[in-house]
Amino acid sequence: MGRSYLRAVYLRLAGVMMLVIMAALAADAYFSHRVFERVLAPDMARKVAAGGASLRTVLLRAMEHNVAFNQIYGIEQTFDELKASIPDVAYTAVTDAAGQIVYERFTPPAGIAEYVRRPEVLARLDNPDSAAPTVRLADQYLVTLPIVSASQERVGMLHIGVSVDFINRIVTESVFDVVVVLVVTLFLTLELLHFLAGARLESSLRALGDSFERGAAGDFSSRPDPARAGAFGSVVQALEAVRTRVNQNYEALVHEVEAVRSRPAHERPTALDSVRSGMLALASQYRMGNTAEPAERADDSDLVKVRAPLFAFILAEELTRPFLPGYVKDLLVPVPWLSPEIVVGLPIVLFMLIVALGQPLFGTLSERVGNRRAMLVGAVIAAAGFAACAMAVSVLDLLLWRSLCALGYGMVFVAAQAHVLEHSTAGNRARSFAVFIGAIMVATVCGPSIGGILADNIGERQTLFLSAMLAMLSIAAIRLMPDTRPATHSSNAGVAKLPGPREVLALLVNGRFMTVTGLAAVPAKILLTGMCFYLVPLYLLSIGSTQAVAGRVLMTYGIVMVLVSPIAASYAVTKARMEWLVTAGLVISGSGGLLLLMGNHVMWVFGAVLLVGLGQSLSMAAQSALVREHCEREVARLGEPMVYGVYRLLERLGNAIGPIVAGLLVIAVGYRHSFVITGAAVLTSGALFALLTVLSRPRTAPATEATA
Repeated sequence: MGRSYLRAVYLRLAGVMMLVIMAALAADAYFSHRVFERVLAPDMARKVAAGGASLRTVLLRAMEHNVAFNQIYGIEQTFDELKASIPDVAYTAVTDAAGQIVYERFTPPAGIAEYVRRPEVLARLDNPDSAAPTVRLADQYLVTLPIVSASQERVGMLHIGVSVDFINRIVTESVFDVVVVLVVTLFLTLELLHFLAGARLESSLRALGDSFERGAAGDFSSRPDPARAGAFGSVVQALEAVRTRVNQNYEALVHEVEAVRSRPAHERPTALDSVRSGMLALASQYRMGNTAEPAERADDSDLVKVRAPLFAFILAEELTRPFLPGYVKDLLVPVPWLSPEIVVGLPIVLFMLIVALGQPLFGTLSERVGNRRAMLVGAVIAAAGFAACAMAVSVLDLLLWRSLCALGYGMVFVAAQAHVLEHSTAGNRARSFAVFIGAIMVATVCGPSIGGILADNIGERQTLFLSAMLAMLSIAAIRLMPDTRPATHSSNAGVAKLPGPREVLALLVNGRFMTVTGLAAVPAKILLTGMCFYLVPLYLLSIGSTQAVAGRVLMTYGIVMVLVSPIAASYAVTKARMEWLVTAGLVISGSGGLLLLMGNHVMWVFGAVLLVGLGQSLSMAAQSALVREHCEREVARLGEPMVYGVYRLLERLGNAIGPIVAGLLVIAVGYRHSFVITGAAVLTSGALFALLTVLSRPRTAPATEATA
C-alpha cells in the first residue's frame, strides 16, 4: 500500500464529492431554466403593457378632441416610438370593437386576422382593468389591451406582439449564465476543498504511505520524531511503536548472542553459530536501528499556504478582463496625437510594461523585506488601485490607477513565486510550481465570466470595487503564510536579473534564439493580449453583445489552458516534439483569427478564442524549454538566468505591444479584419518556425531522439 495507492484513494474521495456537487448544480440549473421560462412571459407582458398604456392614452386623447377612431393621423409614428422604447416589439395593431384591424405596423404573425375577432378576445372589453394576458400566436407572444373611454365606451383593442426569439434569447442567456456559475462554482469548490482539507489530507496520506512503503521494503528502523501525519497521526505512531518494539527485541537478541559468545567455548550452546548466522542474515535482509526524519524534506503545509491568497488576488484582476476596454472607452477624453483606438489600449499596455520591467526590482524588494511582507504591501497597493479605478473620471487618471494595480500585481506575483522556490526542493519543484500555476489558471477560468456577469448587472464601477474587496480579502490569507526572511533563504533565486544592453544585443542578433523568441514567443503574446484582451471585448460590444458574453468567451481560454496544458507538457520530452508542439500551437492559434472571415456572429469569436487557447496551451511549455535546447552555447557563455531573462523580457514586451498593434489595425481595417490579419501573421510565424526547425532538421534526427 504505497503513496500512489493512497493518493488514488484521496483523488477518488475528492471525485465523489465533486460528482455530488455537480449533480446538485446540474439540478439547480435545470429547475432554474424551468423558472426562467415560467416567469419571463409575465414579466415581458407587464413591460409591454406599460408601454402600450401610453399608446392607448394617445388614442383616447385624440378621440376626446373629436377625431374619428379610424382617422387618427400619425398613429404609425406612435407605433415607431413604442418600438424605439421597447426594441423587442415585433408587431402592433389596433382593432375596433368588432375586431376589424384599423391600424397595424411591422410584421404580423400568421393568423392574426382570425385571432383578433375571436369572441374570447373581444370579451376582454368587458373587463378593461384586468391584467394583460399573454398568448402565443405563431412566432409571437401577444399582449392585448382593451381601449375603453372615460365614459366606458368600448372603442377597440390594442395588440402588441413580441417575437418568441426574444424570450428564447433571454432564456438562453440565463441558461448560459447558470452554466457559467456552475463551472465557476465547481472550480471554486475544488479550490476551497484544497485549501481546507486537500493539502492536509494529502500530506497525511503521504506520511502513512511512507510508513507502509518502509515496512514493505523491510525497513524496520524507528524514527524518534516521525513525520507529521495529521489525521492519520495515531496510525503512524502505532506503526512506529511496532518498529520500536522490533528494534528493541532485535537489540536484546544481539546483546544476548554477544554475551553468550563471550563465555568459554565449552559453555556455549551448540546452536549458537546457527543462531548468529540467522541473526546476520536477518540484519542483511532487513534494516534495523534508529533514523532521523530526512532533513531535506519540504514542509508542504507552508508551501500550499500561498495558493489561497494568490488565487483571491489574481481573481480580483481577472474580474476586469471582459469589461476594462469598454470601461476605458466610456472614459475617453481627447489626447493629442493619439487616436481613440490607441488610447483604449493604453491602460493594458501600461499594466503589462510595469509588470514586465519591474519584476527584477520586485524580486529585490521581496528579498529585502520577505515574501509575506512584499505580498501584503502589493495587495494593499493593488486594492487601492482598484478602488481608485472605480472612481476614475477620465482615461488620464485611470492610467495612474492602473499603474498602481500593475505595481501591486507584480509585487504579489514575484513574492509568491519566491515563496514557492523557498519551500521546494529539487525533487518536488515541478509539483510545487503546479500549486503556483494552478491558482493562476483557476482564477483565469473564474474571473472573466463572473466579471462580465457582474458588470452587466451591477455596473463596471461596482465590479471594480468588488475587485478591491477581493484584493483586501487576500490579505487575510497572506497573513497565514510563514514570515521568513531571506537572510538564510534566498527567496529571489528564481528571479532573473535585468539583462544589460550587451546581453540583449548579443541575443537579438542570434538566429537560434530569435527563432524561438521572435517567431514563437512574441507573436503568441501579441495574439493573446491584442486579440483576447483588446479586440474580443470591444468587438462583442460593437455587434450588440454584452459584457457577460465577453466574459463567457474569455472563460473558454482559461478552461482550455487548464485541461490541455498538462497533457502537452507531458508530451514535450524531446526537442523534436517541442518543435512540433510549438509549430502546431502557432498554426492553431493563428487559425483562430481567420475564423472571423466566416462571419460576425458571436460563435465565430467563441471559436477564435477556443483555438487561441488550444494553440497557446500546446506551445507554452514547449517554447520555454526550447530556449535551452536551441541556445546551449549561449547558456554556457552567458548563463541560463541571463538567457531566460532576455527571453522573458521580450515575451513580456510582446504582451505590452499587443493592444497597440490591435488598435492600429482597428484604425486601418476595422475589428473583423484586425482579427484576420493578426491571426494570419501568427500563422505565418508558425510556418516560418516550422521551416527553420522541423522541416530543416536532418532526416536522422527524429530516429536518434526516439532512440535516446
